[in-house]
Amino acid sequence: MNWTNYASSLTIFSVIIAASPVAAGETGWFETDGGNVRIVTEPYAPGADFVRGIIDIDLLPGWRTYWRDPGSGGIPPSIQVNDLDVVRSTQIDFPVPNWISSKYGSYAGYEEPVQIPFTFRTNGQATERNIEERVFIGICKDIFIPAFNDFKVTLIEANGSIRSAWVFANEFDNLPKAPETMGISISTDLQANQVLKVSVEGTEENLALFVSGQQGEQFTRPKLVSTGAGTSIFEVGPALSLIHI
Repeated sequence: MNWTNYASSLTIFSVIIAASPVAAGETGWFETDGGNVRIVTEPYAPGADFVRGIIDIDLLPGWRTYWRDPGSGGIPPSIQVNDLDVVRSTQIDFPVPNWISSKYGSYAGYEEPVQIPFTFRTNGQATERNIEERVFIGICKDIFIPAFNDFKVTLIEANGSIRSAWVFANEFDNLPKAPETMGISISTDLQANQVLKVSVEGTEENLALFVSGQQGEQFTRPKLVSTGAGTSIFEVGPALSLIHI
């Protein structure tokens, strides 16, 4: 692994809570081992050039799915849109994960049903129509299972439903916040042993630190090595194991 540019490419989250929305416009459920998956979309505002939605993953008891950094052997939820003339880009935003331990190590993910927000950016103003997309997820229990399904999603203009708008606003508002909005500052320092030292300064208590790279780099679970005087110091190493469930 080349860690030369890792410090500048990291995305670091200090996170608090997640929420559970109620369905608005929705596809049918795709049934797979360990759970069910569907797409729920929010009616878009007239004149908007984006459409918001969620990947709704209804995990069965004992099953898990992955965060944006899935460990060495998992895959994070993702969306591939076929109608590129309609949707020019897709952004997925991950809710607060948990640290999950198994006999193969620790990784960030979800052990309960989870809703993962996304945003479609459209080419021009959004219009009412159907689009096709493929959703990939990885779920695991005793073994890792990759799963995918093709969905047909209907984009619908908003009809003034306050309840629908509140549901999606609540889900997006409860995504992890930027550190500066929480009164926190973060700095990194790459050590000679290829371990990254992450200093978190601020007044927040009981912080949970999750680290991911912007180019698919994978990391070990951050280790808290010291705390005091309003500063917590973590060490993060590269994920070297080849198997993760």
